[in-house]
Amino acid sequence: MPELQTLPAEILRPDPATFEQGDFIWPKKPGVLVPYSTSYITEMKLVPTDFYDEPTWVAEKKLYLERQASDPASQLSATDRTRLAELSFAEFAAEYAGIESVDVEDLGTDTKIEEFALGTIVYVGHVGIIEIEGGKPFVIEAISGKGVIRHSYADWLSSRPGEEVWHGRIKNLSGEQRAKVAVEAKKYLGRPYEFFNFDLNDDSGFYCSKLVWLAAFRSLNIAIDGNSDSKRRFWFSPKQLMNSEKVQVLFSPGSYTNH
Repeated sequence: MPELQTLPAEILRPDPATFEQGDFIWPKKPGVLVPYSTSYITEMKLVPTDFYDEPTWVAEKKLYLERQASDPASQLSATDRTRLAELSFAEFAAEYAGIESVDVEDLGTDTKIEEFALGTIVYVGHVGIIEIEGGKPFVIEAISGKGVIRHSYADWLSSRPGEEVWHGRIKNLSGEQRAKVAVEAKKYLGRPYEFFNFDLNDDSGFYCSKLVWLAAFRSLNIAIDGNSDSKRRFWFSPKQLMNSEKVQVLFSPGSYTNH
């Protein structure tokens, strides 16, 4: 396996010639912190599909809980529904992004995640799956407002101007085995984006890192985070995927959380 590369700041992206089918890529705008405010995001002109604002999150949570409460076959217990109902946006952001407390120095304030106000937006991270066709890389990903889509890596990069990119792959498997992840993910093209779904093996809707988990689980019988129970009490995040013992990061511009 190649050694981890931490390259100079001016080199922000991996060489696509190193990509193999079934690899993973994580994008992020350089220099941003998690979390940050609405004004900071506007100034940085960041891609909106990789961010969550509090009003949207609260509204989606409300609809999800209503559906679960009226469904006799609900995947959530009454206890879990209560826990989710009481979960604040700040608590969600801290756990999902892997941050407990962050000083947002770039905002000229000591605001911490526990002090978020209504309207706060956080970067929740993103991950895509590499497919190789005709020697060229493509990206399969689940995007808010678009669902599961596939486009060339060149087009993917052009939609994310100036962003840094991390590159990784599942450890200790052959290229033929890893390729199955992309083949499986491609089966779900056109499926809707659905963030509030806590069953990682439910293919009715996806968020980005759920697509990775399900594709690996169904194609390789591997729980990429080490937990084969697909029914969760919390989301599986891109950062969790990156930090998994089963994943090797091959290219890193720096810390994914606050670089």
